[in-house]
Amino acid sequence: MCLIIHKPKGVDVPLELLRSAIHYNRDGFGVMAFSGRQTLTVKRHRKACLASLYRIYHSVAEHECVIHLRLKTRGNVTVKNLHPFRVAPKVYMAHNGTLDVPCRIKGRSDSWHAANDYMAPILQKDPGILHDQEFLGQLENWIGPENRLVFMDAHQGKTVIVNRNKGIEFNGLWLSNTRWFDADRFGLPQQERIMPEVQAIPVTPPPFFKSKPICRYNR
Repeated sequence: MCLIIHKPKGVDVPLELLRSAIHYNRDGFGVMAFSGRQTLTVKRHRKACLASLYRIYHSVAEHECVIHLRLKTRGNVTVKNLHPFRVAPKVYMAHNGTLDVPCRIKGRSDSWHAANDYMAPILQKDPGILHDQEFLGQLENWIGPENRLVFMDAHQGKTVIVNRNKGIEFNGLWLSNTRWFDADRFGLPQQERIMPEVQAIPVTPPPFFKSKPICRYNR
């Protein structure tokens, strides 16, 4: 599991929310932000350090950004497994949940494999499909209700959240769950802190996975 925070431009992330989030998500973090025209700034940090998280967040706080705090379920605690993952030029992805995808490289997470082996081949070929509602509907069905995907596309300057309605809106922010931070301190419903079962991928992939070449972006 993990926690994803989406912060639109002009909104602030409270320090106490960052403090609570990093307390429960101890396996590193990553931040991506629209920092200029068709420009995406990406920073990652392997250690769960509040001072480092706040420093990196503060450096992009004036922009729209996404923060991913990792709590590992599959894969080693390494920089290679930190989100966000590059899935196409100027397009990055963060994942919250657990996917039962084949993990061909030992120690790499299910999120890394989902980004590399499923999403990257599609988005490298046609990055615009990320904004197609039919594609997003199929993607939502594929990952199931327990997973969230957040993409930032610097080409169009847009953020795409898959299963947005499964997260929660809070003071202008979007949070992927209320399990892995002290939600009750912020007046939000506290989800039980248990690791959910792996969300199985359907045996028959949806149409957009008919061809699945292997991408090497995040090796």
